[in-house]
Amino acid sequence: MQNNNQQLSKFMNNDWMDTLFVDPFLVGDDRVVKEFSPNTDVSETDNEIKIICNVPGLGKEDIKIGVDEQHRVLTITGEIKKEIKEDNETYHCVERNVGSFYRSVSLPKTVDFDGIKATIEHGLLKIRVPKKIDSSKILTINVN
Repeated sequence: MQNNNQQLSKFMNNDWMDTLFVDPFLVGDDRVVKEFSPNTDVSETDNEIKIICNVPGLGKEDIKIGVDEQHRVLTITGEIKKEIKEDNETYHCVERNVGSFYRSVSLPKTVDFDGIKATIEHGLLKIRVPKKIDSSKILTINVN
């Protein structure tokens, strides 16, 4: 708590250089917000839904993916652990997220839940959700 008060005092005394990267609501070693949502892209083609999440430093053992078929929601959860700070180390800027995360993506009625595949490589979690083949389509057959 003492460290937090010192940092807040510097901020309030307008010591600009010491507070260049200090947010008074995020001072000290512990952030106010412990949960975050990783940057995520969701795209769609004729054949699948693609979900790509930034999860730097995580492996497959650090991430859980769940599917609620009834409500058609895919949920990604995990945790980025805080690095151990050395005794003689002073941070001037901390921008990387730490803590647990949770991300949900609603899926259309046309997806094939049994065909979902996920991979993780170079800090990117890639999830491919195939679409079911629409058997109700009426095909026109040319006669030769």
